[in-house]
Amino acid sequence: MDYILSLNHWGLGFVGLFIVAWFVQLYYFLNFFMRVARKEPSEDLGKTRPVSVVICARNEEKKLMDHIPMIMEQDHPDFELVVVNDSSWDDTEAILKALSVSYPNMHVINLDEEKQNMQGKKFALTLGIKAAKYDTILLTDADCRPVSEDWIRRMTGPIDHDRQIVLGFSPLTEYPGWLNKVIRFDTLMIGLQYLGAALAGNPYMGVGRNLCYSREVFFKVGGFRSHYSLTSGDDDLFINQVAGKRNTTVRLHPHSHTVSEPKKTWNEWFVQKRRHFTTAPFYKLAHRIMLVVWPLSFLLLMVGFAGAMVLKTAMLVVGALLLIRYIIQLLILHKTSVKLNQGKDIVWLSPFLELKLYALNAGLYFTNLVRKPQKWN
Repeated sequence: MDYILSLNHWGLGFVGLFIVAWFVQLYYFLNFFMRVARKEPSEDLGKTRPVSVVICARNEEKKLMDHIPMIMEQDHPDFELVVVNDSSWDDTEAILKALSVSYPNMHVINLDEEKQNMQGKKFALTLGIKAAKYDTILLTDADCRPVSEDWIRRMTGPIDHDRQIVLGFSPLTEYPGWLNKVIRFDTLMIGLQYLGAALAGNPYMGVGRNLCYSREVFFKVGGFRSHYSLTSGDDDLFINQVAGKRNTTVRLHPHSHTVSEPKKTWNEWFVQKRRHFTTAPFYKLAHRIMLVVWPLSFLLLMVGFAGAMVLKTAMLVVGALLLIRYIIQLLILHKTSVKLNQGKDIVWLSPFLELKLYALNAGLYFTNLVRKPQKWN
């Protein structure tokens, strides 16, 4: 009898754990993710202003050759492109020199690794921002391409005296295979979190593949000075430091996106993810808690569900709540995947993709505790 009572206590404990985690998950869905799903993209291009587009590149000759013409053909009356060639050893310098002949508003900064004491993307990006002649800075990467001719106008239109930061989104190109699906699902979930948090008045990060801010904001805090020693953080840590409810907005219109190429191998993606994880401990405390609670609540949800099923406690209630959770997830992901151009395949596979993703994230996180990656590219 005591053994049976003990099992019942354990079963009720698992059910209680499941319900608490379920409500936490529901809070994230409704308070953050739903905001992105419900937000109607503005058709207003906003005010047209002079813009400096800044790109840092290392050994990106093919991508620069393909993507720079797309940027230079933007429908904008007054912009420049600043490309920082960060110590490339391929033909990047020659290609940039040839392209600059065709585009007089394109300026190139060539860095030589052997002749400079400071290295890394933050140094290259700082030089690019300092060399820019306009106050509005629009950032993207060499492997990104704008999806429309009014990308610059849509990303920079909201900038004014009060709103000096614009967070954009950069979907990934779709390819066959599970790796691509996991990466695109990861990108979508990250987007839902940082865009949803910004819409809720609590911005905590942006992505350098599509990010706009004023040079005033950049120099006001000394650029990347507070986290220069870290290989990552030129986008997320910087935005975490300077963004607030009043000075930050988001752009969700499909024409405001840049499309990026995903990693092609698991190892390449692991290296990228591990590098990104190095910045999380340096976020503001409230943001660190917010980011930890989401995956932790999912883990506890699964543990509570498994325990309730094994001990046959309130199985119908637990099963029904889990089904409701997945229905809410599918509805939100369906709407946001269309808005953020991430493909419907990852919506229907999301229950399996998130299990795989969070298991991989946990493994990579613990790997980082042993050894941190050192290179930005």
